[in-house]
Amino acid sequence: LFSRPGPLRGHGPQKENAMRLLCWLSLFCHVVAETVPRHERVAAAQKVQDMYRHAFDSYMMHAFPADELRPLTCDGRLKRERGDLDSMLGNYSMTLIDALDSLIIFKRKAAFKVAVSYIQDSVHFDKDIEVSTFEVNIRILGGLLSGHQHAVKVLPKYKGGLLNKAVDLGERLLRAFDTPTGMPRCRVNLRSGIPKGSSTTVTIAEAGSFLLEFGMLSVLSGQSRFYNAAKRSLLAFWSRRNALDLVGTSIDVNSGNFVDQQSTTGPGQDSFFEYLLKGYILFKDLELLDIFLSAYAAVEQHHSFEGFTYTVDMNKGLMMNTHLSPLACVWASLQVLIGDVASGLRSVLYWYSLWKKHDALPEVFDTRAESPTQARDSPLRPELIEAIFYLSLALPGDAMVFEMAKSIATAIDEQSRVSCGFASVADVTTKRLDNRMDSFFLSETLVYLYLAMAPADEVASAIPWSMGASIFTTEGHIFPLQGRPPGSDDPLATSHRHSEVLFPSAALTAPMPTCEALSPFERVAVQQRCRTKYLLTPSYQLQMIAETTRRCR
Repeated sequence: LFSRPGPLRGHGPQKENAMRLLCWLSLFCHVVAETVPRHERVAAAQKVQDMYRHAFDSYMMHAFPADELRPLTCDGRLKRERGDLDSMLGNYSMTLIDALDSLIIFKRKAAFKVAVSYIQDSVHFDKDIEVSTFEVNIRILGGLLSGHQHAVKVLPKYKGGLLNKAVDLGERLLRAFDTPTGMPRCRVNLRSGIPKGSSTTVTIAEAGSFLLEFGMLSVLSGQSRFYNAAKRSLLAFWSRRNALDLVGTSIDVNSGNFVDQQSTTGPGQDSFFEYLLKGYILFKDLELLDIFLSAYAAVEQHHSFEGFTYTVDMNKGLMMNTHLSPLACVWASLQVLIGDVASGLRSVLYWYSLWKKHDALPEVFDTRAESPTQARDSPLRPELIEAIFYLSLALPGDAMVFEMAKSIATAIDEQSRVSCGFASVADVTTKRLDNRMDSFFLSETLVYLYLAMAPADEVASAIPWSMGASIFTTEGHIFPLQGRPPGSDDPLATSHRHSEVLFPSAALTAPMPTCEALSPFERVAVQQRCRTKYLLTPSYQLQMIAETTRRCR
């Protein structure tokens, strides 16, 4: 509905942001005019607070100090019995650590104080166990770092014990980066380092999602080696991208060769894109912004079709299948964060339409068959809710955004609430439940639901920092904005030099983008009512790519 492709890039993002926003407002002003009465927001927020109370108290009563709650059997998960799903377990009270900052958001200060005391005194990481480097980083290291910064603000007698634990854990995870390319192994032994005979294949999300946690650890500890290791890993695989600015989903950490040719915004790559933009916002690292804008342009050109982003062949830029994972919904959040609110809204509406089919998002949905695949489970993931939360910030008071969040909260409460917490959905078509309540349900899912619906003054009274001065990690942990980590390179001098080479159309002398009529191919999509299964053909995609260069003049 407005001129695109591509990100908001180069020297004049404010001008392009304003132009896109004006285009959007002219079409949707009737939507943003509707506001939600305060009493409705308060009631919805209290409902989510009750859900959080039930979930957290059930974990503490039936599972603590185990890592996770099993809500159907009312006990803790003590054994690794589900393969990779249990790769982050280590008997260090993972759910409690992951939920630390959510206790502050939900005004459970007394429980937060008790949790901090327990973790400082009783949680240790000198364990002879092999864990997922990525999952332990985002769930436990991120939880410790965010918990530390909240404890400094709200606990007068706090002495920094969580930061000490974070440094210890960070040093143990850092051993995984001892590879020829600097990219981490996907598994690390917390006591001895890289396990013998472990896989040398790592996904791009695993290799590129340490920037926020390791960067914050560098800021708080004064040790630059953590951020430098995370940045080196990211640059190692980005330097191997192809001419389309696409990368594969997995890569060999010894040879640096891509193991597969799939490029996606979903499983295997999702948080890589997220950490580029959020890393720039958090640490003011302009090199990350340059990389993100290149990656954003590539995704918009090759992955985007209607309101979704599909998996494509990294060498051809053409769609490989019509499968969607809810993890790919992170793209809608990034569209809003970069300022393309209209595209973010469209993406959310597409994803919400999928959600409404079953009042849940299955792990894989086939848009050609218009049904879930065999992966029909729904572990109460937060990605769609996170995108709705960002829309609630971009469109404050909007009734449609509020109703989406409220509908999702109601469905979760009705479908998944059991006597001992909330159970994931094992099959979205039958509503059969699974004996799992992942830690991210407390740290992300309920947090984003609450923040999307609660009155702004209630949120402000609970969080030590304003929402505009904070960043959420991929696990929902809150980090206040920082300067560059100590010892990191200043990319400012090279950033401007690279920008005109990377984005010549965005130079100051370039014409300002204008709103145009629908392209012929967009008109076909509108006339066909977005009947995806009839339009997803290689020839149609090639026509779209050819048309793309003429759509923004």
